[in-house]
Amino acid sequence: MTFTEDRATQVRSDLEAAIGGYMVVVAGALLDEDVPVASISAYGDFDDPSQDAFDGDVEGSVEFTHAFTRSFLGDGGDAGLLWCGVSGWSFFHIPESSGRSLLDSARWMGGGLTPEPGRVAAFLSEVRLDARNAGSGERPFYRAPHSEPEVLLGRLRVLDTAGECVEPWSGDSRFTCLRSSACQRRAMEDLTTAGQEIVDVVLHTGELKALTGLLEYIEGDTPHDELRELARRLARDLTLRARDGVQSVDDHREAFTYADGRR
Repeated sequence: MTFTEDRATQVRSDLEAAIGGYMVVVAGALLDEDVPVASISAYGDFDDPSQDAFDGDVEGSVEFTHAFTRSFLGDGGDAGLLWCGVSGWSFFHIPESSGRSLLDSARWMGGGLTPEPGRVAAFLSEVRLDARNAGSGERPFYRAPHSEPEVLLGRLRVLDTAGECVEPWSGDSRFTCLRSSACQRRAMEDLTTAGQEIVDVVLHTGELKALTGLLEYIEGDTPHDELRELARRLARDLTLRARDGVQSVDDHREAFTYADGRR
């Protein structure tokens, strides 16, 4: 099918939005399982000839914190889930200084071009159990590159069911909202866990200042009022305990009190 330039531009934009929406709901499914998703991406240029080198066209990705990938892979490097508009989902792991390409390392999920988010989350669970053997090393092909972009667009739009935020795909706005909600949920659960022990942690003054500064960043950046208040109170608790000493550990628990009142 031949498009006018105006129509092609619109289809590229619509594809990027739809892929972004799909990445959001997959990220949401992973965040619900406490997977620390760090970022998502979407690329909708269906007629980009540079993608021919990879037998692909449009794509999206869901990537994780380095600490998370290191916990089950044992090294640094790049790792994440890649969605390819030709072959569906894969998990990739490129160790530092390995010289390997993404396709060299990919373990393909299979199961179709646009599986439900829950199935993608289940695939990641398999990867965490056995990253080398999860999925398949053989790449599937469900669609020819650059073909029928509007058909693909229709399939992707059906999958965009994220209800956490009402705003449309715009940069990372919806993803940021989901990630903030997940962070808030985990923090409140951790703060109110029963039977907690008091632990000795020694910090340099600069480390404490950096930690409270990061909490201040969260306070200013999150779209959720409750997480903003939780970060503010936790930073204050840490600062006051450092001033008043170990005996004040039960006196400065504003963050716990706030979280416990919202269970």
